[in-house]
Amino acid sequence: KEVIKENVGGAESLSYSFLQVERSAITSKVALSRYEAVRMVRDLAKKHQSAALAQLAMRLRAAAGDDQFAKVKGLIQDMIERLEQEAEADAKKKAYCDTELSESDAKKADKTAEIEKLTTQIDKMSARSAMLKEEVAELQHSLAVLAKSQAEMDKIRGDEKAQYKTNSADMEQGLKGVKLALKVLRDYYATDDKAHDAAGGAGNGIISLLEVVESDFTKGLSQMTSDEESAQAAYEEQTKENEIEK
Repeated sequence: KEVIKENVGGAESLSYSFLQVERSAITSKVALSRYEAVRMVRDLAKKHQSAALAQLAMRLRAAAGDDQFAKVKGLIQDMIERLEQEAEADAKKKAYCDTELSESDAKKADKTAEIEKLTTQIDKMSARSAMLKEEVAELQHSLAVLAKSQAEMDKIRGDEKAQYKTNSADMEQGLKGVKLALKVLRDYYATDDKAHDAAGGAGNGIISLLEVVESDFTKGLSQMTSDEESAQAAYEEQTKENEIEK
C-alpha cells in the first residue's frame, strides 16, 4: 500500500484533485447544464478542427456569475453571428467565383469556337494554296513548252526567210539573165543580115527555149514569193496566239 501510494500519489493528486474540482463545481443542475454545454462545444471544436469553437469553449468555461446562461447565450449568439458573417462572406466569394468561372467558361467557349472557325479557314486556304501551286507548276511547264516551241519556230522561220532571200535573188538574177539573152537574140535576128537568115531556124529554136525558161523562172519566182508570204503570215499568226497564251 505504501509502495502504491508513493508511486501513484502524484498522478492521483493531479487526476482526482482535478476531477474533484470539476465535480465540486458541478453542484447544481444549472452548473451541470453549463458543463455539458462547454463539453459539447469543445467536442464540436475537436470534430471540426475549429479554432473559433475552441475559443468559444474556453470563454464558456471561464464565464462565471449568477447569469451564466445569459453569458453563454451571448457568447453563442456572438459565435453564430460571426459564423453567419463568415458564411455570408464565403457565399459571396463562392458566387463571385461561380460568376467568374461561368464567364471564363463562356469566354473559353467563344475562343474555342473562334479557333475552330479560324482552323477551318486555314485548312481551306491551305488546300487552295496547294491547288494554286499545282496550277502554277502546270502553267510554268506549259509556258516553258510554249517558249521552246516559239524558239524553234523562230529558228525555222529565220532559216526559211534566209533561204528565200538567197533563192529569190538567184531566181531574179537568172530571170534577168534570160531576159537579157532573149533581148540580145531578138535584136540580133531582127537585123537584115544573110548570115542571120541562114541561122534563123536555129536562132528561133534558142529563143523559144529561152522563152520557156523565162516562163518557168517567172512562175518559180512567183510561187517562191507566194510560199514565203504564206509562211510569214502563218508564223505571225502563231506568234500572236503564243503571246495571248502567255
